[in-house]
Amino acid sequence: MIKYLVDGRLFDGTKFVDANVLVVDQKIVKLGMISASALREFDAEIIDCRGCYIVPGLIDPHLHLSGGSGERGGFHTQALEILLSECVVGGVTTLVGTLGVDTTTKNMPDLVAKARGFTEMGVTAYCYTGGYDIPPKTITDSVRNDILYIPEIIGVGEVAIADRRAPEPELKDLARACVDSYVGGLLANKPGITHIHAGGGERRLQTLRDLFTHHTVFPANFHITHIGRSRELIKEAIELAKRGCFVDLDLWDQDFAYWYKAYREFDGPMSQLTVSSDAGWGEPAELFYELRSAVIKDGFTLEEILPHFTSNTARALKLNNKGRLEPGCDADMAIFDQKNLEMIHVISRGQVLMKEGKLNFPNRPKDTRRDFDIYGIRSKEAP
Repeated sequence: MIKYLVDGRLFDGTKFVDANVLVVDQKIVKLGMISASALREFDAEIIDCRGCYIVPGLIDPHLHLSGGSGERGGFHTQALEILLSECVVGGVTTLVGTLGVDTTTKNMPDLVAKARGFTEMGVTAYCYTGGYDIPPKTITDSVRNDILYIPEIIGVGEVAIADRRAPEPELKDLARACVDSYVGGLLANKPGITHIHAGGGERRLQTLRDLFTHHTVFPANFHITHIGRSRELIKEAIELAKRGCFVDLDLWDQDFAYWYKAYREFDGPMSQLTVSSDAGWGEPAELFYELRSAVIKDGFTLEEILPHFTSNTARALKLNNKGRLEPGCDADMAIFDQKNLEMIHVISRGQVLMKEGKLNFPNRPKDTRRDFDIYGIRSKEAP
């Protein structure tokens, strides 16, 4: 399974360079020229990338694979579960699912099954154990054991603070969950992240400041999402980002550019900022739609904002083979047109999931008559 991407402009983490990419199985093996005779000998698939940017596959660190909860008006308002096509059309090749507020009708066994199914279909999918509440609802008897024994689980979350839908966690109980996540990660060689949901309450991030004061936990192991609720909250998030936490702007309100400008205005450390779709009501592809809008409509450059969707997120999640296009990294790539930023090809772990703008897999379970043409009805024009 050899692929050779030719004549594209590759993002090397800071700038775009002319580069060809050799992929063998699931990995990037070489950047540069390969002889025509070698390509013929190994029967390589040639992928024409002329006029295109080649960037790392986007990483979505927070979405609701099982669908959104029914808190907008009852069970009939629950959002549908996420479909693979809703990731691929936006170049999302790695994702992390979470339950959120509803840990009753949406449960951990189902979330793990969804993540495993997505991985079987070609992308890389993980999930957190628990939800808003502390102590977290787990599959085994603890956060630590969930991380140790269940491959898809990489941490605990999204734990809610300053939110009316969950009691403020007791510091000792919160510390236990965070430490269990960290130790489980150490023992299993996994990230062991604590993913924090920042609500709109007046305490904002005070609980985390108290936690860091009274317990020995590592800020770099925390990923704090929903920081774009207010300018006061984003300022507090920046303070914690300067201490080593990773912070995240979600796209619930499709307002990335506004809060990104605020983050820059308040001198937030750019290396600590990530972006997530919070998909459930929306779709994971909104990561790419918002990125594209920020370039075309708001005047940001791809070079300055791409790390927030790729390499920063890989560091926040401690995924060493993701977010970069270098030999030895996973062959996760989004290839889109340089002129209008329309997605052309998507490669995930060496598999071509989108080719020439069309999905390259059946968008339905194998043994069903149900057909979901999300790409056909939800694709968006450039702004």
